[in-house]
Amino acid sequence: MSQISFADFFNSAKKAGPETGPVMPVAVPSSGIHRMINLEVARKQFISVFLHTARQLRRWDVFSDFITLAASELDLARVRTQESMERCRKICERYDSDDIKNLHELFRLMVCALEAEFHDFLGAIFMELELGDDRRGQYFTPYSVQSLMARMLIPGIKDTIRREGMITLSEPTCGAGGMVIAYAECLIEAGLNPSAQLFVNCIDIDPVAADMAFIQLSLLGIAAEVVTGNTLTLQFNRVRYTPVYYINGFEEKLQNQRRIRAMLDFIRGMKEAA
Repeated sequence: MSQISFADFFNSAKKAGPETGPVMPVAVPSSGIHRMINLEVARKQFISVFLHTARQLRRWDVFSDFITLAASELDLARVRTQESMERCRKICERYDSDDIKNLHELFRLMVCALEAEFHDFLGAIFMELELGDDRRGQYFTPYSVQSLMARMLIPGIKDTIRREGMITLSEPTCGAGGMVIAYAECLIEAGLNPSAQLFVNCIDIDPVAADMAFIQLSLLGIAAEVVTGNTLTLQFNRVRYTPVYYINGFEEKLQNQRRIRAMLDFIRGMKEAA
């Protein structure tokens, strides 16, 4: 079973006139029925709905708008801030009511795809739509390769968790978060719980890529600090934390881990000096 536990949809309201307030995110209507569908069906439906959404706009613009809206809704620390609501309102102004419904449907299908299988859904969609050719020649590593690389990092991981209570992972060029997802999947296969035992620091210079990672790690229940910025120059523009970071108390867990590491370093130094 997937770890997905949070799937709040952004508001479908569209600004009707000058007197209308900013768009407010709302929860999924309780009358809605969520039906589990397999990955291939979700992928095909996502592509179809996407290609029929706001045809007057460039595909890259529609994709990046969808990613911005979805990421804003999952950002628990900022979702109700004036800045976030104003940004979402301006995006929604570009779409008519049918297109807004399609954006809702894209979110639903994305959730269904991640429920069906632990994988880099948005990275695969990005490549299938050939959006990388439209902007900076950007390409994402296939998930099969990411899984192979992740498995190389697994040996000895249980010893680390027994010693420190959790493990941390750093991804300085995270893209859509595929490598992190593959690593979390390996932990699950090893009988571990990444929602409680894994914290990830992710960085990407492209704000859309960083948002893609933030969305997927949020929906898959992975505690992460997702930074938009340049790893080489250490210039950072935005930091976001996934919902599980707050829900599972990772701030305290990280403090405990630092204390344990400091104690182990002290003991190691004493033994070397003896």
